[in-house]
Amino acid sequence: MEEEKMRFILISLLSFPLWAAENSIEIDTKGSNSSIYIDQIGSGNTAKVWCGLSNGTYATHSCSSATVDIDQNGTGNLAKAYSQYTNHAGNEYTIVQTGDDNIGYIDADEDDNELTISQIGDNMEGEIFMSGDDNVYTVSQSGTGDHYAKFYAFGDDSTWTATQSGTGNHNAYIKSCNNCNNNDATITQSGSGAKDGDIEFKNNPADNSTVNLTQSGDGAHVGNIRVEQGDYTVNATQTGVSAKAYTVILDCTASCNKTVTVNQFD
Repeated sequence: MEEEKMRFILISLLSFPLWAAENSIEIDTKGSNSSIYIDQIGSGNTAKVWCGLSNGTYATHSCSSATVDIDQNGTGNLAKAYSQYTNHAGNEYTIVQTGDDNIGYIDADEDDNELTISQIGDNMEGEIFMSGDDNVYTVSQSGTGDHYAKFYAFGDDSTWTATQSGTGNHNAYIKSCNNCNNNDATITQSGSGAKDGDIEFKNNPADNSTVNLTQSGDGAHVGNIRVEQGDYTVNATQTGVSAKAYTVILDCTASCNKTVTVNQFD
């Protein structure tokens, strides 16, 4: 029943056969109660959803209660979900890709948010760009292949997570600026391969935020944390037999209270 509903939605919007070997779906939707589900299993893949656009430079935005769910299984992959600059509401986009070339990208604006990219294997790359409101981001990548995760956001209640594991190099970045509010950020990277983790909160008067950067396994570990203004607890842990380096910068341009713990173990 669920499959029939999904098929009906896609065909009514696109007149596009779901069984086409080269898979490729693009949806430009504008308003109101939203709900888009895409499920592709074989070959070239590619699924793109613009939630609130309808041509022109951002047209007149909109999107409303949204929920976009893209799920691709194997080979080319590439999934993108955009909400174009203001006039949004429920948000909640999820991209799940299982094998091969991957690349998941979410660009969202304001309101209730809750964005997720989860990729299981091969040439993973997940990016989330956010503007504001209740947030909860998550990129979780696993298995064989290089891992690259990036968050860039501006505001509100936050909660960030990037979890990467398995073989291959790991790079994870969390960056925010200007009133990024309550924060809390966690990067955890494990497995073999070099690891580079960066967390930067600038011009951000956070209240009792906790920043965790944990890296373990084989390969050189590099960690960089920079926080400004507000109350922070910073925890940095690196374990493994390879070289380890941390840079922690605490830049108090206004009243602030920071606690820092750095652990490095063989």
